[in-house]
Order: sequence, then structure tokens, then C-alpha cells
Amino acid sequence: MLGVLVANQDKAEGAAWRSQVSKRGFTALPECDSLSEMVYLLTREKVHIVLCAANLIDNEALLTLKATDIFFPRVKLIIVGGDLRISPILSSITRVTLIKSVDSALKNCMTAIPPEAVSDSEEIREQTLRFLLGNHFMPSEDAAVLLSRSFLWEPGYVIFNIAVDAYREETLKALKKAATELKITYVLPYDRDSFCLILDKSPSKEQAVSIANELRLSLLKETNAMFSIGISRMRMKTGDLAVCRKEAARACNATHVFGYNSVIHADCLGTSDIEYAYPKHKEQRLIEATMDGDTETATKMLDEIFEVFKARKDLKQGLINKIILGVIVGLNIAATSRANSLEKMNIDSLALSKLMAVKSVDEAYAYLRKGIFDFASEMDAITAVSQDALFYKLKELKSAGGGYVSDFAESLDTTKAFIAAAIRRNDGGDVFDYFDCEV
Repeated sequence: MLGVLVANQDKAEGAAWRSQVSKRGFTALPECDSLSEMVYLLTREKVHIVLCAANLIDNEALLTLKATDIFFPRVKLIIVGGDLRISPILSSITRVTLIKSVDSALKNCMTAIPPEAVSDSEEIREQTLRFLLGNHFMPSEDAAVLLSRSFLWEPGYVIFNIAVDAYREETLKALKKAATELKITYVLPYDRDSFCLILDKSPSKEQAVSIANELRLSLLKETNAMFSIGISRMRMKTGDLAVCRKEAARACNATHVFGYNSVIHADCLGTSDIEYAYPKHKEQRLIEATMDGDTETATKMLDEIFEVFKARKDLKQGLINKIILGVIVGLNIAATSRANSLEKMNIDSLALSKLMAVKSVDEAYAYLRKGIFDFASEMDAITAVSQDALFYKLKELKSAGGGYVSDFAESLDTTKAFIAAAIRRNDGGDVFDYFDCEV
């Protein structure tokens, strides 16, 4: 998804622009009402396009816009409402476009995508689907947009995972032929020795097993491969594609129990799917974000984890508490890599006695969320000390004769983004007001 940053000092108009951004299928980034805020967000967010209101552009804005052009070469700058008056100001900036209306600007946004990214080729569809079948951090609604660009499908889907020992090309050819005859939505070579097939339109378990057996007979007849076919349970949400793929992969790998050249449904392994549904990769991202003091990302990951708990009504609270204990252990393991920080921390909200007293999913969520915010606050305080120290070094360097932003970043073993955050914290300006912007 393309990230679009709206810079507009008129908050009502800015909100209307951001609404249009979302309706067009782009990701609307946080509110921004000044060029200084724009620069800060460019260092913090995944920004592909900036829609900047012409009323923010004056002679003093030239330095910031030129610096943005130099230091963020992949960002497309679009000035909305531009007129001849500001054209001379922008004449020295190579990657800026003047457009009268935001509607026209959003149509123009598609030119910010490299040609290969909008290609309708088989390779691009495969890349998209492989991404959605893997571990990712994308919300379900964004995943649905990506999936709709790959192929037409109807909710209610099952995934077949087919693992083969050899004869890859021979197997792929046989699978595509059989899939066409059986009206299977898509066949994807997932990795070196496995394939994923998607069966949509809400097939029952019996239908899925019957179709998998048809595939089995085709492979036995037309290939020399040793293989197994794993079948996931049916799900409706696009965001659960990865869950289904992991579930199907686990089933087809159970050859020690069920033998080779078998069709194995996930139900054969037991009725619980928490092992596959629990987003372990999002737990890890939650821990990393907490260590960075990024409570927004950490909360998003927490919400995704608790969606799984809330959907599984049969999970006992004691088991949920044990999983949460694992998150707490992970947070502490991550903190030990910051040994000096750990010694200063005092996270009373994560006391294990409080966890053991938790009686519901909502209480568990509140307990862990409070702990994450407390942990992140401790990390923010430590980062603030580092930013303060960096800022005083920058003041000394500036008073000694100034210089270029990139030079300071290299000499102080840091990044331009961290320098920008240090300056913003200590004097409210942006990095390009403070130093020369040439590279």
C-alpha cells in the first residue's frame, strides 16, 4: 500500500483530503499541518507521496523543500492548489508536481509506483499471493485489497499445501492441468519443494477432501513424485490466508503418522488451531516496537493477538495467561540486550502476581497493554537522554562552524532521523532549519 502524507494547515480541508486518500485505496498517514511536521514524519513513517497544500509554500519554505528533494529521493512531492505565483519558488526542485485539485493529485499518485509494481503479470500476482500466505503485519482490509489485485475470489476458502520430494516442474504441470479441470482458483509454487492451491466458494470439508483425492490420483498417474497433500480448515477472512497456509503445511508434513502420497486434513491433527492461528511473528514485532518506544505499533500487534483469543471461546483463561507470560518473558529477554537500561527499569504493572489474578480476556488485555506502555515509557526516557546528549554535541559542532547533516550523522554514528528527533525534542525545529542540506 502506498503511504500518502497530507500537509495542510487547514485541518478541516486536510481531514477531507485524508478521507479521499483512504477511499482511493492508499494508506493515509498521521495528520500534518506544517513543513516542519512533514520533515519529521518523513523520518518516522513509510511515506511514498506527499500532498502539500500550496498555502504552506513561501520563500522560506524553499530550503525545506529542497532538502526534502535531496534526502528523500523516493518521495513524490505534489503541491495541491499550485499557481504561477509559487512556480518560481519551486523551479529549482526536480521532483515536485503542481496540481490544482486533490482529486487530480490522487489520480496522478499512481505515477509514483514503479512500472513493474502495477504490472498485471503472472510474476507480480505470484509475489503478492506469496506475501499474503506468509507472515506479515498487514491488517485484513489491506490484505483484501492486495488479494483482489491478484485474482478474483469468493470468501470462504481452503488451502491445499502439497509437498514433493522431486520432479518439481512435472508436478507443477500436472497440478495446473488438474486445477483447471477441478475449477481450483489458483496454483502457486510456494517454495523450493511445495505448492499452495486455493479453493474458494466455501467448500465443505467433504468437498475439499474429495477434490484433494482427485489431485492425488492425478499426481500418481502423471508424475513420479513422492508427495503429501495437507488441507486447512475453511476460513472467511483474507488476513487468515497465512494461518491456513501454516495449518495446511503442518498437515502435509505429518507423513510420519499418515504416510506418503496421502491426503491429510488439519482435523486429523486435532481440533485446536491455536498453534497456527496465534501470530507468533506479531508477538515478536510487539516486543521490538515496545523496545523502540513505539506504542502505536505495539498496540496494533496486541490487538491482532487478542483477536485470536477472543475468537477462541474454548480457550481456558489459564492457558491465555501462560501465553501472555511468554510475551513478558520475551520483553525481558529483549531488555537484557540493553543491560544498562534494564537496571534502571521498574515495571510494577507486569508483576506476575497480577497476571495470575487475571480472570478474563479483557482483563488480560488491559494488564498487558498497561505493561507495554510502561515498558515503552521507560525506553522513551532512556532514548530521550541519548537525544539530549546528541543535541548538545550538535550544538558544539554547529558553533564550531556548521556543516552538513549527512556529515554529522556519519561522524556521530547515528542517522539523520535520530538527529531530526533530537532537534525536534530540544528546540522544536527541524533538521533542515538547523544545518545545511547539501549532501
